[in-house]
Amino acid sequence: MEKSDLKISGSGSAAGGSYQQVVIRGEGMIGGDLDCSKFRTYGTSTLSGDAAVHTFAIHGESEVGGSLKAKKAKIFGTADIAGDAEISEAAVKGMVNIGGNMVAETCDIKGTLTVKGDCEAERFALQGSLELKGLLNAGMIEIGLRLGKSSIGDVGGTVIKVINKRGFFKRNGGFLSAKVIEGDVIYLENTTAQIVRGNKVHIGPGCRIESVEYKSDYQVSARADVKENKQS
Repeated sequence: MEKSDLKISGSGSAAGGSYQQVVIRGEGMIGGDLDCSKFRTYGTSTLSGDAAVHTFAIHGESEVGGSLKAKKAKIFGTADIAGDAEISEAAVKGMVNIGGNMVAETCDIKGTLTVKGDCEAERFALQGSLELKGLLNAGMIEIGLRLGKSSIGDVGGTVIKVINKRGFFKRNGGFLSAKVIEGDVIYLENTTAQIVRGNKVHIGPGCRIESVEYKSDYQVSARADVKENKQS
């Protein structure tokens, strides 16, 4: 049986269920769990349950009361997800808040990301700020710090790069704090950490590190503060 489409224009609500496409133009609320091929919001949408979709596209604001599972997510605005988020390809220009864990293949964020649990990805790229309570684990991690403070519990990856992305007015940019940062190749700027552990470690300007443990290569900027370093 072919699935039907659901369209809400202006202001309205509908029951959850299984649909082909869901399009909200204006303000819409969907009660219960949702399963569909494409979910698009142009305005404001609220989903009270879990959402399983192929494409999750937001132009405005969206709130998911449960967990989100999507093949692709394109968010231009704000998305609040109360539970876990499992997204193969995530592209964000704006703000995303996740109440649980986040799992992605590729994650490209320009804006602000908040995750109360862990975040796992093959490639994680962010320009802006983030607050991640647990572990950030990815093969490739590229973080460009903008204005404000960012924090991560622990960081693990193959290649980890954290740089200071100052704006046109050349202000101090952003700052990152973490407990442990561990990878193969590591380059850090404007980062405070207790332990940095890797094969090749480069501590750039603006860093304050308690301890660096490296295997083959270690470099430190004259504008960084490292209390101790040791080769393992």
